[in-house]
Amino acid sequence: MSDAKYCFNDDWFSPYIPKFEKYVAPLAGSPCALLEVGAYEGRATTWLADRVLTHPLSRIDAIDLRLSDILRSNIQKTGRSEQITLHEGMSRHILRNLPLNAYDFIYVDGSHQTIDVLEDAVAAFQLAKVGAIIAFDDYMWDAPPWNQWGVPKPAMDAFLEMYARPQRYSPLVEPIEEGWQIWVRKLRESAY
Repeated sequence: MSDAKYCFNDDWFSPYIPKFEKYVAPLAGSPCALLEVGAYEGRATTWLADRVLTHPLSRIDAIDLRLSDILRSNIQKTGRSEQITLHEGMSRHILRNLPLNAYDFIYVDGSHQTIDVLEDAVAAFQLAKVGAIIAFDDYMWDAPPWNQWGVPKPAMDAFLEMYARPQRYSPLVEPIEEGWQIWVRKLRESAY
């Protein structure tokens, strides 16, 4: 379970480990299904593999636009690569082919473009089981010149307005953490 066996160039994950320990680590020992949108080098993936994928039927689906050699090597080093399925491509295409209402935890940290974030949020809601946690990274991200297609905040605000604070029906999700990351719990299926 030591990160020393892995190779990482960047660490944007470690500050959020306390949230993962609080909300995701309790899934350890169960046949849970986890989904990660935006795997990059696998820092979150390896943490989940080492600490949560302890049941032989537990699994992770991890998506990234490009599956790097570093990611593949890190996945092999977990010793649980048979429980991890890597998907290469755009999340908007891959998410629509995954099973609905199937995931106990979803971590959305892929594209930061406004439309992509909104599509990933809506798809994550549909893929999550009732009671599942969905975590969104980089709510406040804004890094010119890479933000010419928008930033996550307006997409997350729209998602929260429709799913957590609707005017005419009860909420579909409950925010449980808000800051640089947004964490929600799925309360029920759609309003219809």
